[in-house]
Amino acid sequence: MDRFLLVTLASLWILSGCQQKATEQNVTSDKSADAPATFFVDGSDVVVMADDHRAKMIELHTMVYDDAPVLPPASATLAYDESKTVRVSSPISGRILSDPLDLGTKINKGDVLLKLDSPDFNDALSALEKAEANLNLTKEAFSRAKRLFDAKVMSRKDFEQAQDDVTNAQSEYDRARKFLEKLGVQSGGISAKTGAFHLRSPIAGTITEVNANPGMEVRPDLPSPLYVLSDLSRLWLWVDVFEKDIAKVQVGQPIRVKVSSWADYEFYGHVDYISQIVNDATRSIRVRCSIDNPDYKLLPSMHAQVSIRNVKNEQSLLVPLSAVITEGDRNFVFVRMSDDRYHWQEVTLGIRFEQNAIVKTGLNKGDQVITKGALALRQDMLLANSAQTGN
Repeated sequence: MDRFLLVTLASLWILSGCQQKATEQNVTSDKSADAPATFFVDGSDVVVMADDHRAKMIELHTMVYDDAPVLPPASATLAYDESKTVRVSSPISGRILSDPLDLGTKINKGDVLLKLDSPDFNDALSALEKAEANLNLTKEAFSRAKRLFDAKVMSRKDFEQAQDDVTNAQSEYDRARKFLEKLGVQSGGISAKTGAFHLRSPIAGTITEVNANPGMEVRPDLPSPLYVLSDLSRLWLWVDVFEKDIAKVQVGQPIRVKVSSWADYEFYGHVDYISQIVNDATRSIRVRCSIDNPDYKLLPSMHAQVSIRNVKNEQSLLVPLSAVITEGDRNFVFVRMSDDRYHWQEVTLGIRFEQNAIVKTGLNKGDQVITKGALALRQDMLLANSAQTGN
């Protein structure tokens, strides 16, 4: 009897516990049912309340107009600006006396690059001295002849001969002087005083190549220049544009350039020449761009990525590709409509680039699109729609 009573009491206790647990679950369920939803789908819109965990993952981008590229970024090569580059050879034969200047040396126009011991130069100096002395003598003779002619002591024939002598002497002197000037020597300058020929820089710039050694014999017809000098504050950039795309490129278009050695920098320039010749092998046309390089970060022969942009009055909307979700052959973005509402918007895209794309239709300036959290939001949207339809 006592045993039966114990079993009965135990059963009642277990049953009471189960009922209490069920009651707590019902209360909890009722509370959850009464709590407002922080996420729901409303047609093509998604509502995400500020206290929903999804809201913390969302990042936005505001659409603005930009001078968008007209072509995808292309590989290009930097080169000397040939209008600011000279290749210096000796205009006269001789032997190098001085130590050549080092690579990278910055020089001014007129600075001495090399000193040469040159018999030809010494002969030219002697010819100038002789021509100058002869000119002085003929001028003195002409002065005497003029006095005599004016006094009617000298015949006109002898006077005219004295005039011709001055003219011929002047011609010889001018010829000798101009020859030295072509060598970069001014009469009475340092070169004439020392007897050594001074090879001078015709421009201000940087020494980028040196092919000279002390004691080296030089002559005007050497196959390589003694120096290459260039003003590196501006460079050229050459890019090959396919024949089908050349109509999109015009002189004056701005460009943006990036190189691997300065990944965090963007350099700017413009298109300044379009070749009139098509490469038969590649069906491409060479386009030359000019780039300012005031900090000398860019160097000739560097490889670069160039983006040819629209002119300023033909700007476009660019959308980050991180905001675009592709489904089939259609593209969509989430556009912010209010603080917590986002619209699933179809967009039509133009040229795609590495990080963004041109928007043809579907977005306007000032629209805010989701760039981070868009894919997760789309998945939750599809799950919610599936739950509502019972699939």
